[in-house]
Amino acid sequence: MNKKFFFIKSVKDIIFLANRFCVLIKKPVYFYFCGDIGTGKSLFCRLLIKNLGFTGLVNSPTYTLVNEYKCKKYLVYHFDLYRILSSEELFDIDIYNYFDRNNICLVEWANKFLNLLPCCDLCFNFYFFSRYKRILCIKSFSHLGKNILNLVI
Repeated sequence: MNKKFFFIKSVKDIIFLANRFCVLIKKPVYFYFCGDIGTGKSLFCRLLIKNLGFTGLVNSPTYTLVNEYKCKKYLVYHFDLYRILSSEELFDIDIYNYFDRNNICLVEWANKFLNLLPCCDLCFNFYFFSRYKRILCIKSFSHLGKNILNLVI
């Protein structure tokens, strides 16, 4: 497992990192996002989806639990597991049917069910450093994830 830390001082830093990761996606990936409310998970996902070529409105899947986006090359599934309270609820949304190595899966609040989800390529952990600053720790969990992480600045 490789890991890298990034100090995020502003929204511009999140925009830069999301753009950088988007450029490095050459095949479908599974990205998991963890961290407290307001640390940048949804913004990062929204930017990835837009940068992958989706031209419409990118909504948070907080209430729908999963949103589908047809991007230029890939089908992207964006999950928000915040409101999921049990493994039964996770199974009720047929989450495993979305994890197909032809799709990109972005999962917010993945930390709630890491033991039940397929292994991710990269896990993005957002932490508050101060009121306006964040630390982002990104860990790779696959060969693909390691390759992507090694190419990031």
